[in-house]
Amino acid sequence: MIIAKVLIEENIKRKILEKHGVYFEEIKNGLLHGNSLFYKAKENKCIAFTSHHRFITIVFTYNHCCASIVTAY
Repeated sequence: MIIAKVLIEENIKRKILEKHGVYFEEIKNGLLHGNSLFYKAKENKCIAFTSHHRFITIVFTYNHCCASIVTAY
């Protein structure tokens, strides 16, 4: 899976930071530069397990090399 761009809505970014303590930069670096495993999930969603600086699970939708973040923990 090739990811060239990572998108996230501002309210989702805030929720992920407050609830799970995960910064957007960690998500972005994990998807673009980390050692990631990708899996397809239900309803056009994908899951990435990444370990850029720490282990993070990322749920996102994928369309034309663009990942739109749903959640991360």
